[in-house]
Amino acid sequence: MAKLPLNLSKAIEAWKEVSTRTEQTAGILLAGESRLVELAQHHFSVGGTVPATWVGPLAELPGFLSGPGEVLVVLVPAAAEAEALDAIERSAPKGGAVIAVEEGAQATGRVTHPGLGLARVSFSDSAAGWRQVFACCATEAGHQSVALARRYPALRMAAAQKVINRTAGQNALIGLAFFVPGADMPAMTLNQIKMVLSVAGIHGERIDLDRAVELAAIVGMGFGFRSVSRRLARRMPAVGWVLKPLTGYGATMAMGLGAVRYFEKGAPASTSRLVALAGSLKH
Repeated sequence: MAKLPLNLSKAIEAWKEVSTRTEQTAGILLAGESRLVELAQHHFSVGGTVPATWVGPLAELPGFLSGPGEVLVVLVPAAAEAEALDAIERSAPKGGAVIAVEEGAQATGRVTHPGLGLARVSFSDSAAGWRQVFACCATEAGHQSVALARRYPALRMAAAQKVINRTAGQNALIGLAFFVPGADMPAMTLNQIKMVLSVAGIHGERIDLDRAVELAAIVGMGFGFRSVSRRLARRMPAVGWVLKPLTGYGATMAMGLGAVRYFEKGAPASTSRLVALAGSLKH
């Protein structure tokens, strides 16, 4: 009988960890030029909560901020950038900050970091411009990104991509570090469990017993990807050392993107379909 590629108690701990992160308090505070703040309020509130706003003098902003789960987003024309940066520096937002500097046709979308916990976006009022602002919010929110995207669905894709990229990178490193066949599977599978649970939380799903269905599929997929990796390593022994990190990265990316599509559709798959999928990947 095959041994499960994870420790059950650690899986439960991961479950609790993600559940706690999902329930954290997180919010967006919009500030800056009134026209841009009004636009941002519309884009951030699609399908979710309307963010708090501050359209008073930026010099008075520091006293308006709340706790560590609140990301400050300041939107200003290029002429007001210096004043906005000064206000952000004095307010020292604990949840991170994003300054979107409207540069019109000259905007590049480039992201720089003028300070710790602060991202600057060369911004224009376009779909690409807003995607970049959302991505910066997800990054600066850190561990609160899951709770933040859960509250503001406009951030879902950015937050999910952040979680997936991070997990795929971690699993590539795990694959490179472990030399004993199969020794990397528990750590990789645990990371994938956290990733899928996080994607579920981002999409507004409850982290409860219903998620056991998806976790069963992840374990089955772990067996399947390990089988593929072993077959490739036997056929190409000279490059076997590089196949494990590549498989760890690629499999995790595929699993993460599949989870996004699954939860975007409202987690429609039945238990029997997911178990059948897991079983097919073992062969």
